[in-house]
Amino acid sequence: MLKEKLKIELNEYCYNCADGCCTHYGTITKVNGQELELHNDYTATILKQVLEHFGYEVEITTNVPDDYGNV
Repeated sequence: MLKEKLKIELNEYCYNCADGCCTHYGTITKVNGQELELHNDYTATILKQVLEHFGYEVEITTNVPDDYGNV
């Protein structure tokens, strides 16, 4: 069975406001040319919105180790 090829674009951006006090950054995600709603740089958010775009119910758990490497 041949499956459709998906084209996923992750376009990172970073810019400073006019007076230089703020920096705005993130990632714009596009699937097959369609821009997804959330502009974010968190892997879990990007992955979740891509899967939800295709109709999946998604629950993502992110485990962050402590200073000793324990999750």
